Amino acid sequence: MKDYLPYLVGALAGMLIAILLSSLLTLTGTPQLILFALLPVVGGAVAERVSQRRSGNF
Repeated sequence: MKDYLPYLVGALAGMLIAILLSSLLTLTGTPQLILFALLPVVGGAVAERVSQRRSGNF
């Protein structure tokens, strides 16, 4: 479970950003769906990549 922690933190951050952007831009429908699908995945991937680079495990 410890190995998944950076991904989970990044996904949570991506979800919070998606919620914030959705409410600020008042998105509905397909754009909102795309935002909620992509940002958590991208956030998790970026956080995991940064964590791996810091620990030296490429």
